[in-house]
Amino acid sequence: MEKSTRISEVLLAVLRPSQVLVGTVVAVGTVTLVQLLVLAAPLAVAVQVTDNIGLPPVAAGDFALAVAWFLLGFMLYAFLFAAAAALVDKITEVSSAILPVTMILLISYMLSITVVTSDPGGRWSLAASMFPLSAPLAMPIRWASGEVPIYQLVLAMALTAATAVLLVSVASSIYRRALLITGRRVRLREMIGGRAGS
Repeated sequence: MEKSTRISEVLLAVLRPSQVLVGTVVAVGTVTLVQLLVLAAPLAVAVQVTDNIGLPPVAAGDFALAVAWFLLGFMLYAFLFAAAAALVDKITEVSSAILPVTMILLISYMLSITVVTSDPGGRWSLAASMFPLSAPLAMPIRWASGEVPIYQLVLAMALTAATAVLLVSVASSIYRRALLITGRRVRLREMIGGRAGS
């Protein structure tokens, strides 16, 4: 949207592209988190008001883990979506630009639901829960099965966080170059070639 309305030129005059990108992702993430908290508020009130809804003590740790995986997964995919969307000039072209990222997310989801649910201790489940693009979906399912050593959980979170940080750099580079090219759709090959040449 910044590109089609020329807001990007104003923003880039005072901010670095990485600041614009991270600011956009943080703003959208904050709104999403607030929406989730609003949806969870009735449950929290119900737990406080009635004794019929009892949560085991271990649920607090699982809830904190779920929030951590949500934040890691959101950051990871938000930067991928932002970089892909920056490649297009018109809002109407965004859906085709983000299709590869959406397919990766969908495949990760299907893999988590089918493979990890059926065999949480298997090799494919282990691989899916350690691979950064599928870990935010697969690892919570494996963790719920009770078959995950702590070191695997920590390693998966570290790999996912490191990938998200790397994607900030890559997405910022793509974002900067793509925002400056208007009037046509930018090919990813141009961005990768431009990044390698710089």
